[in-house]
Amino acid sequence: MRFGIFCAVVDNYGDAGTTWRLARQLRDDFGQDVTLWIDDLHTLAKLAPEIRTTEKVQQCGKLTLRLWDRSQPDESDCEMLAQIDVAIEAFGCGLSEPWLGALARQCPPLLWIHLEHLTPELWAEEVHGLPSPHPRLPLTAWFFVPGFTPRTGGLLRERTLLEQRNRFQGDPKRIARFLDRIGQAETLETRRITLFCYADAELGAFLAWLAHDPQATAVFVPPGQPRQALARAGLELDTKILIHPHAPQVRFVPLPMLPQDDFDRLLWSCDFNWVRGEDSFVRAQWSARPFLWHPYRQEDDIHLTKLEAFLGHYLADTPPSLADLATQWFLNSNRGRETPEDWRCLWQRRDLWQAHCHHWCQYLTLQEDLCTRLLDFVARNAIK
Repeated sequence: MRFGIFCAVVDNYGDAGTTWRLARQLRDDFGQDVTLWIDDLHTLAKLAPEIRTTEKVQQCGKLTLRLWDRSQPDESDCEMLAQIDVAIEAFGCGLSEPWLGALARQCPPLLWIHLEHLTPELWAEEVHGLPSPHPRLPLTAWFFVPGFTPRTGGLLRERTLLEQRNRFQGDPKRIARFLDRIGQAETLETRRITLFCYADAELGAFLAWLAHDPQATAVFVPPGQPRQALARAGLELDTKILIHPHAPQVRFVPLPMLPQDDFDRLLWSCDFNWVRGEDSFVRAQWSARPFLWHPYRQEDDIHLTKLEAFLGHYLADTPPSLADLATQWFLNSNRGRETPEDWRCLWQRRDLWQAHCHHWCQYLTLQEDLCTRLLDFVARNAIK
């Protein structure tokens, strides 16, 4: 089977990161031929340093990477399109009329899939797998909706991901070597936190909790929006470690942009992970560590509706003593209304929270991963 994936980088790194993981897994776990058309090689290269930003077409094993001219396909694009069996339009990126025309001319017809954003909402089950015929062209789009239940498209999870995680987390020396390799040698007794939030995150209560907690803490801060959020809270972090001005036991550690595999290891290394968009949100759950999800803020508080829907899945089997506390904390944190006491009370239940994270991860692994469901979907719906 030959796949073509189309990705437009709108902002941040989520779309590029998710489609790159999808393309790699189709290649590595399932031996598929994949072509990824993406309109921004520079953003992708920050997540995958092996990418050469000066080359419009490059080969990564059975994965072909092509710079996507969204206006219309050239002769080389058309030759490649003629070879694919499945076209995946990622996250509503939009194919122009010339591209749609090129798809419609394929013979035999190809399978056209709309890969939607991950959602925990119930409509995912209703929309997943539905067809949508094009009003003019002989094309039918099929909706593929990632989600948290068996009736959705599932979550990206590489075949050996959890095995790798278990080996890593079970070996303190390996964790120490990793932290040293990224230039941040830390004692393993230090509490480690990843701060990967959007710029509008309200950090006041979080920082006050850290300042009044005697435990030594290292907060790992990637570049970009997390540092902007810190600056809004009065802490300017550049390229050097910053000691909290009122709490010498708290250190803010600037990180470079990490490749995807190293970002996974960072999440595995930490005791708590503050994450945001789709890719880091999913990877935090596979880390089996306590986390806070900071979804992208939307008008009319739609992001809070998504958050509540997720909590309905995530906390369904959690003891009430944790579920009630965690629900209010997740919601208040995303409203900027939580207090240092909220953080303290939840952290006091960290052992229970940690056990729940393992339980949740195990529950998710009982379901087929996204790529497996995608290939099954293609097999059932491919045009004969």
